[in-house]
Amino acid sequence: MTSRILTLFTRTPLHVGAGASVGAIDQPIIRERHTGFPIIPGSSLKGVLADLWHIDTDKTSGKRDLSKPITWLFGSDNDKESSAGALSFGEARLLAFPIRSARGSFAWLTSPTLLARAARDGVLTYPSTLSAPSDNQALFAAGSSIAIPGTKAITATPNSAGKPGTPDRLVLEDYTFTHAGELPADLATALAALLPSDTVLADLPNRLVIVSDGMMSFFAKTACEIAQHVRINDATGTADDGGLFNQENVPAETLFYAVIHATKARSAAHRDQAAHNEAAALTALATRLGEVNNTLQIGGDATTGLGYCTAVLSK
Repeated sequence: MTSRILTLFTRTPLHVGAGASVGAIDQPIIRERHTGFPIIPGSSLKGVLADLWHIDTDKTSGKRDLSKPITWLFGSDNDKESSAGALSFGEARLLAFPIRSARGSFAWLTSPTLLARAARDGVLTYPSTLSAPSDNQALFAAGSSIAIPGTKAITATPNSAGKPGTPDRLVLEDYTFTHAGELPADLATALAALLPSDTVLADLPNRLVIVSDGMMSFFAKTACEIAQHVRINDATGTADDGGLFNQENVPAETLFYAVIHATKARSAAHRDQAAHNEAAALTALATRLGEVNNTLQIGGDATTGLGYCTAVLSK
């Protein structure tokens, strides 16, 4: 089995619905139960990527052509032969989350647990120098565009006036964080390198903030955008009574990653052909992504611009 990392960077807000209302939110997003972090299920990714081979599916029956690439790459439930595909998809996990900042417009948040998961999945190397901050502290680059300068960057050593110095601070949403230390060396650069051609993510080293796992979970639960919608009556052209609903969306500029595994072909028409191996499956996927300019639409409301993401498969 061979594995690759699929990096996803939301260009527009994204809604992958949980299917059940939660409190005042009529249409919440899917989240991890224990952390509250938003995720994109592997089944959603598989469906979106398989749709790039839509020409291999019969328009009338909806069945996949057993001789075409879609069958050996994604599997088939055809009555004549059912088989699993050569590609397996893990859920897309959160890696960096955009948050409003009082200075510099916004910051990207991550946490020790998010970084540890990414290291376990082979996305990056876990920083050996990382020290988890407390809930009222954060790690960020002193002097960056999002930092509010203090009289001293880190220490509380008395200044020339004999008064204790104040550290740099951040104001994210309604919360203030003091500077607990610099970012681990090369971490921000490694994250930005996941999508080297994206000009927005290129500024990540100047905006990256590491907060505690508790604060990361809090912001991921409370800082997604809530969009109000109303159902219009086609006959009258006015709003239907009771047609107002709230929809939760993951904000634009959110960074996810997913692990994709590949095996040799499992379908009867392809399993005995040496050309249909792990490397060929991953090459086919990367090639097809390149043909659509590494852009995917994931989740609902495609016609109103939601869910457009940059998607790049690692080499």
